[in-house]
Formats: sequence, C-alpha cells, structure tokens
Amino acid sequence: MTKDEIVKLGNLARIKISDAEADSLKGDITAVLEYVSVVHDIAAASDLTKKTGPVYNVFREDVITTPANTHTEDLLAEAPETKGRFVAVKKILNTD
Repeated sequence: MTKDEIVKLGNLARIKISDAEADSLKGDITAVLEYVSVVHDIAAASDLTKKTGPVYNVFREDVITTPANTHTEDLLAEAPETKGRFVAVKKILNTD
C-alpha cells in the first residue's frame, strides 16, 4: 500500500493520520495483508466443505415461567432513576 492509500483509508474511517503515522502503518498493513494472503492460500488449497445437519425450525408453546412482577423491585433498585414502577430514561426522540 502506498502512503496516499493509507491516508485515504484514514479519511474514509474519519481518522486523522499524519505522514509519520502513515509511514509507520505502511509496514504494518503490508505485513497484515501478507498474512491474510497466506491464510487465504491455505484455505483455498485444502478441500474444505461445509457439513451441516438438517435445518429446521423448533416451535414451542409460549409458557409463562415466572409470575408477573417477581423481579420488578430488584430491577428498579438497580436502575439509576425511576418514575413510579418504571425506569426513567433520557428523551431521545423529537416529537416536533
């Protein structure tokens, strides 16, 4: 990879990369790409086939296993702020 390509990748990732950092990363990125190439070659050379068993959906009836409000007080005690029996959170939606 060239230094310009590294700077361009940094810009795409919104990371400011100085010239010194680009020079330093040039060797690191080249080493990583060479390693990935070796792994790819090994995988391509071997006869790897995926073996899967039968695929099917498992359906079950919805069953209530815990009575309502069993853990409500414990959960509310851990919340930083509550309003009645609800957890209070910061408003994130604009309703205008």
